[in-house]
Amino acid sequence: MVQYLHTPWRDRAELLKVRRQFYPSPPTGPQHNQYEDDNNNDDDDDEKTAKEEAAKQHAVSRVSMWMQRGGCPHLVESTALLMAAILSDLHETRTRANSSSYAIRAAYSAAFSRFVTGLLDSHQDKQRKMSMYTVAKTIGLPATFVELRHQATHEQLPSLLKLRSAARKALDWIWDYYWKNLPSEGEDDGTLENGSENGGKANPCRELLLRYLGEEDAAQSKALHKHLRQYDEFALLQNLAEIGDSSEDPKIIARSSRLSQVILDGSFSSALNTWRDAGRVSKSKDLEAIRAELQVLNGELEMMEEVDVTRGAVETQRRVQEPPTQAKGWSRYEGPWKPKPIGVV
Repeated sequence: MVQYLHTPWRDRAELLKVRRQFYPSPPTGPQHNQYEDDNNNDDDDDEKTAKEEAAKQHAVSRVSMWMQRGGCPHLVESTALLMAAILSDLHETRTRANSSSYAIRAAYSAAFSRFVTGLLDSHQDKQRKMSMYTVAKTIGLPATFVELRHQATHEQLPSLLKLRSAARKALDWIWDYYWKNLPSEGEDDGTLENGSENGGKANPCRELLLRYLGEEDAAQSKALHKHLRQYDEFALLQNLAEIGDSSEDPKIIARSSRLSQVILDGSFSSALNTWRDAGRVSKSKDLEAIRAELQVLNGELEMMEEVDVTRGAVETQRRVQEPPTQAKGWSRYEGPWKPKPIGVV
């Protein structure tokens, strides 16, 4: 049975495009200073920097749209929030629009606290409450992240230099933990951005299944059946599901469904073409036998109706003959009222 995974992005290519926009030059080590260098106004390539910042802003807006759709992974959201704080810091630094750094520090603190809290809560043990430091050690999150989160939440906001460095390190950590491990286009299921499989090459298992499902000759079907037995059952089921979803031929869809059931029952090796004729067998029933079955069913229905009528009559007669019960429940008190002290029956 096909299982569908709903994601806020249209396809994997869109997710990988956002990754390239967030990380135009992926982190290569702990001394990577990509985000710190963005603060320098004496950059040799201002045009390239402006394009990269515009791409990052576009990626932040796209992730914001994904968050509205729902189902956006927490680390994708955290990347967008941290990047938005960095871009806001760059804009304020260049334009000198705000002499106070409190708003920038608050943006950094909110993004960083949301990143750490949401990540650790998602790995929290539901049966036994663990401290944030224990959970952070389990997933490899630096303890300094937990300390900075505690300071930003319960104490004075950290300094701007400290928050800038923490945001850069957080983005590098998210890259190593999440973004770097995403399979590239066509790497996981052999599907490229244009929809072709195996890098544009034909899928032999799928083509063989299509020939087998459409073949009417018994000898040819037997030969194709031998070739199909060399493939793994999981590959066969996956290709059959794709054929059933994409095909417009009712015969191919019906046969792919029956063949999938045969494979799941474990009788594909000995089934040969018996599954193919399942529909024909059901159609070859004698008309008289079907009529006889219908007559038997009608007789059973009439007997059930008679039983229901008899049972209803007996129930009605029993209710009429039963004497009224003596229990009245709540009723009006009869006779003169005599007050009694509390507690006396």
